[in-house]
Amino acid sequence: MTDCCAKIRQKKQLNVYIIKSLYFCTVKNIFNILNYDKISSTNDEAKILLQKIKLPEFTIISAKEQTIGRGQRENIWFSESDRNLLISIITYTKRLKAHEQFYLSKVISLGIIEYLETKKNGFTIKWPNDIYFENKKICGILIENTLSGTKIKNSVIGIGLNINQKKFPDFLPDAISLTDITKKTYDLKKELHILLNYIFENYQNLEFENFDTIDKKYHNCMYKMNKISEFKDTNGIFKGKITGTLPEGKLIIQTSEGILQYYNFKEVEFL
Repeated sequence: MTDCCAKIRQKKQLNVYIIKSLYFCTVKNIFNILNYDKISSTNDEAKILLQKIKLPEFTIISAKEQTIGRGQRENIWFSESDRNLLISIITYTKRLKAHEQFYLSKVISLGIIEYLETKKNGFTIKWPNDIYFENKKICGILIENTLSGTKIKNSVIGIGLNINQKKFPDFLPDAISLTDITKKTYDLKKELHILLNYIFENYQNLEFENFDTIDKKYHNCMYKMNKISEFKDTNGIFKGKITGTLPEGKLIIQTSEGILQYYNFKEVEFL
């Protein structure tokens, strides 16, 4: 993870000034941003709009506040009003088949990691698609795909990224924000535009079918990659290390006995 993120940081520091200087021009030509003050959920709003019209690819639903924000595993996503980035991105991933949909999660995660690495090093991707700083969660991703046969008709990519929030409720002891980490306050509009550029850049790897590149970058940035850790599955607690993922998204863990085990979402727990 360290080598990967160091390389990302070195590369991105070369062009981050250019991106910051020109983001208004770049974003204007790529993204269709719809802003809301208060909304139930950006993902829900995106799906409602998609039922009515076909929106341009990379339409962004952005909200200052969500009343029913959702995360993975039916969790509620908590965010103070106008403190964080709460967005949903609409994509039409034509080159991905249904069984390859986890690659969309990978490129989105990598885009967020590369954005964050311009602020501070130490961010990782906790499988399947949470972003962590050390052992605390800074970002959650919820992707909802609509399938048509073996293909993906459209995707709604929900992202909750903690930026300026300083206090979190007691039931979220592992939450952290960019302000907590860097001791700086950020302009949310500006940061959204910069973030979207990094996401779009990584998304292009899907269009060019650079799956090997995506896999290598994703695996090198994984939380607890190749580190002996404790996990829990239906058979109980065990020790092992993460060695990667399969193309369909299954997590690969090598147990302390040297046995490779494969897990779908929700089948294994990090301890």
